[in-house]
Formats: sequence, structure tokens, C-alpha cells
Amino acid sequence: MDIHLETVQNVKAFQYQDSAFEEVTIPISTEYGITIAINGKPFVTIACSGSELVELATGFLVSEGIITSKSEIEGILFDEKNLTMHVTTKETDAIVQRLFTIRSIVSGCGNASQKFEGLKKLTPPEVSPETIIQIGKQFYQTSELHKLTHGVHSAGLYKTTGECIAFYDEIGRHSAIDKLVGYAVYNDIPLNDKIVYSTGRISGEIIQKAIVSGFPIIATKGSPTSLAIQLANEYNVMLIAKVRVNRFSVFTTSIDLKSVFGVGLTLR
Repeated sequence: MDIHLETVQNVKAFQYQDSAFEEVTIPISTEYGITIAINGKPFVTIACSGSELVELATGFLVSEGIITSKSEIEGILFDEKNLTMHVTTKETDAIVQRLFTIRSIVSGCGNASQKFEGLKKLTPPEVSPETIIQIGKQFYQTSELHKLTHGVHSAGLYKTTGECIAFYDEIGRHSAIDKLVGYAVYNDIPLNDKIVYSTGRISGEIIQKAIVSGFPIIATKGSPTSLAIQLANEYNVMLIAKVRVNRFSVFTTSIDLKSVFGVGLTLR
């Protein structure tokens, strides 16, 4: 199901250059506030680009721990007039309890670690350091929308061989990753042996999505926050940041580097 709104708008602006202003037309990223309603009740409103809304809604529900598989979704309808994605799920006791738990955490500013009850530590697959760097070079050249507007974040899903499985742009980093998760869920692609690349910093919320969704390696050119590092070490998410053309930094010290990057790894 392809639900896709206009993602680029051409707007007038005044550009200053060479001591004078000139009226110009500049392409910018479109931003919408899309509400996700679950079983008829509005649950959350997400700032997004308006593209791949099924993947976005599905990935959000999975990465927030509300559903665990596409089999729990009975239907998705888009109300374009009211910018609302209506998701109908099976009303099982488990889903009702998950919704109650998430609502309690959000409304009460409670401990987000409650969302991880019953979740196991992840086991990152083996991947070569050279592949991490090579994916980075490819990743940052992929987004045509960013080249046009410089107004979006991106996320990519990769095999440990470096092959790109899916790539999405979005207004926010979180939503770009949700789209990857939604794509994987709808296409029955396991995430437990994949790599996620993201633009921007890696926050605690991003690592939460990794833990709940089950992708064990995340990489970025940016930096992680202290909470991201804490959660990554607690749940064995391989957190790779500051990726450059010839180096990167691993912030997960709870995992033996040789178990991921190979027994022949040199440590200085």
C-alpha cells in the first residue's frame, strides 16, 4: 500500500549575495503533522514528510513496543482530509497492556526502562570494519531529497555484506528509522543480523528503538548522547559513531570487539 503526499514545495525567498537581495525560488521539504489513531483513538501526532506513511505507522508501533508483528494489524486506512492514519489492531490483552504501559510512561514521565521488561540483550552479527566505512561512504551519497532541499534526515538498512536493503528520508531521525522497521516488518525481513545507518546524533530514544525492534548495530557520522551509550552497553547494541572515511568509534564497551569485527582484529 503506497500512501504518499507531496514531499517538496517550491517557495519564494529573498537571497542576499554580492551586496544585493534577489527574489528566488527554493525547494524545501514539506512537513505534515500526521496523527496515528489506534482502534479509533488518536495516539500520537508525528511530524513527517508525508511519504511512505504505512511503513512509518507500522514501524512506529513496532519500535514503541505496541505491536510485535504485522499479524497484529488488521487494517490501515489514511484519512487525507484530517491527516490521520487509522490503524486497526487485534484487541488482545497483550496489546491493551502495552498501550496502557506506553501511555503511563508518556503521561507520567516515568522510567522508560519499563518498556524493556522481558526484552533480552541483542547479539550483534560479525561485520568487517571496512564494511562499516564503505557503507558510510555509500549512505551519505544516497539521498536525492537531501541534495535538493538539505531539509531531511535519512536512515538505511544494510546487510553485513554492505548491501542496501532499504533507504528512507524523513523530517526526523526517529521517523526515518521507523520507516525501516515498518518496511522490514511488512516484508518479513529479520532485523537481528542487520545494520542501521542514521544521520545526526544517536539519542537514547534511538537506542530504545533498536532494543525494542531488534536491530543490533547502528552507525552514524554524528555523536551519541550519554543515555544512548548507557542503554547500548546495557542491551549490547553495537553503537558506532563519528564514522569518517578511514575511521569510526565504537561506544559499546560491553561487547568483545573481536566477536563482531573478527578474531584477527588488531588492538593497539
